[in-house]
This record gives sequence, structure tokens and C-alpha cells, in this order.
Amino acid sequence: MPFVKEGDESNPDISLLYKEINDELQIGKIPNILKTTSIDPPIAKWFWEGVKIILLRESSIPRTLKESIAVVVSNANSCNYCTHAHSMLLQLMGFDDEKINDLKNNFESFPEKEKAVLDYALKINNSANKTTSDDHKILTNLGYDDKQIVEITSVVAAFNWANIIADALGTEIEA
Repeated sequence: MPFVKEGDESNPDISLLYKEINDELQIGKIPNILKTTSIDPPIAKWFWEGVKIILLRESSIPRTLKESIAVVVSNANSCNYCTHAHSMLLQLMGFDDEKINDLKNNFESFPEKEKAVLDYALKINNSANKTTSDDHKILTNLGYDDKQIVEITSVVAAFNWANIIADALGTEIEA
């Protein structure tokens, strides 16, 4: 049971939001983390908009890389909910247990270009104030442009927020 009450689905703002989430995700349920914020519909809507912009939209960063960043950041932050949820999504996208476990360790099985992104994600997650132009140069030398670096950084930042929401509000892992 979460530490806070969930919003009442008879509230039109919540029911419309849940319909939109269900129509978009088509998984037959609303993720618990979105339910946890639903007591405040504007925050839940803002969160959902962020998910759509940062994770779900088509961009030049593959969805599997975004989900990999989510697992790396969530694992580093000890957020069991987000680590579990995004590991399961990666499994649905074709990752096996060994590759997912590698995300929680040293990324050895990943190609150099992806490994550099995961290293960058871990570094900025742990100490963003120590980021240097050299960190960005590593990524640009591997073919990432500034827009992609902004997107990668945004995924890390989004998961710091999501990890805090999940843990501080007692979001339960889906059954």
C-alpha cells in the first residue's frame, strides 16, 4: 500500500488521464507510480507528459537505450520499483537476464557507444556538478550531437525525480 492515498477515479481529471495512459501504453493497467501521484491530478498529468516526451516519443536515441539509462540510474539510486519496472520493459524489448544484470554492474556486454552513454549517465547521476566538457567530448567523439546529449541528460534527471517519487511515496511493484 502506498504511503499516500491515490486519486479517486471518479474525478474526471483522473479518469481522463487514466484513459489517455491506457490508450497510449496499451498494457491493460495504469503503472503504480502514476497512480501514486494521482491524488494531485496536475502533478500526475505533468509526470505523464514527461514520460511521453522523455521516454515514449520517437527520437534519435533508441528506446532501449533510454530504458537502459533508467535501469542504471534507478539501480544506482537503490529504487527497487523503477529498477524492476524498467528491467521488465527491457525484457519485453528482448533483453535477457544477463544483459539486464550487466546494466546493474559494469556494462561490459554493451557496445562502446552505448557503454559511454551509460558511464555518462552514472557519472552525472552521482555528481552532476563534476561534469566537464571532456565528458561531453567523449560522447561527441562517438557520434552523439548536442541534442542527443540533452536528451540523455534529461532521461537521467527524469529518473532521479521518478526514483524519489517512487521511494518517498511508497510505490509498490506491480503484481
